[in-house]
Amino acid sequence: MSAPVRAADTSGVTAVAAEELDKRSKQAEASQGQSGGMSDSSVRVLMTYAFSLIPETTPGPDGKPLPVDKSDANKFVIPGEDARLVIRAATRSAYADVCGLPDLAQANYQAMMTAEEAKKSWSREQLLMINALHLFAVSYFTGNATIIEEPGTTDEPAAAADGTTTVTKEAGSPETAAEDQQTRQVKAPPPPKCPPEQKQKVENAINAYVQAAQAGPAKQ
Repeated sequence: MSAPVRAADTSGVTAVAAEELDKRSKQAEASQGQSGGMSDSSVRVLMTYAFSLIPETTPGPDGKPLPVDKSDANKFVIPGEDARLVIRAATRSAYADVCGLPDLAQANYQAMMTAEEAKKSWSREQLLMINALHLFAVSYFTGNATIIEEPGTTDEPAAAADGTTTVTKEAGSPETAAEDQQTRQVKAPPPPKCPPEQKQKVENAINAYVQAAQAGPAKQ
């Protein structure tokens, strides 16, 4: 299993987004199972912020809320290679969003979650991380996330009035020993472009992925 998630400063998160979006836009492969990529530290940065999106309760089988114990963040960690697959799926969803293909974005997400649940190898906490990692990566890659770091805060992330996702580093999340005591905020970079040829590639890639997922174990 990968090392415990560690927090990074906001400039590091910006670098992660730039790294991934630049790679994806140049290759124009919004999902063709590319193995390349993101460094271990970049993956940990995204998991750190995804952790703050995990709610305090989730619906149980009977619909009643079940508490989520977030006191030990390492229970939510997934291996780096698996996190990369989730981030790759999120990149597909992000491109679908910016290309005006919301139904395909949803289909891509559902296929990913179905494939992960079918593995029967994840704990409840890890599935929550997979879901949150996809959510955060999509929001950030599409320019709809604002990251606010405020030492000592325990508030849950909330959707801003403009529809963006606000992520606040909370007490109890895995963090580095040195903590900047000033509130910091960074807006996500602009979303990627979607010329007609890219839109067609996104459609083809997600349709192929969803079909593969329905046929059997999916490649992400």
